[in-house]
Amino acid sequence: MAYIILAAAVLVFLALNICIGSVNIPLKEVIAFLGGNIADGTAGDIVLQIRFPRAMAALILGGGLALSGYLLQTFFHNPIASPFVLGIS
Repeated sequence: MAYIILAAAVLVFLALNICIGSVNIPLKEVIAFLGGNIADGTAGDIVLQIRFPRAMAALILGGGLALSGYLLQTFFHNPIASPFVLGIS
């Protein structure tokens, strides 16, 4: 149940990350742009060229950092292992 809640929270915050900024773009427009409708105008350019790639990069990099921390702790059998253990900080 906790994983379902966390996955839903990730999706909600991903949508908020794309919608909210210096120019607020409604969620319906974002879904239309990502669904393949041709985006003519400033809002489409903002979503497709700036916000969506930035949000996906943050999602992928956050997952990579979590995975690397998990592997570091598993490798050393130490729940408080840090990057300083191997000098990779």
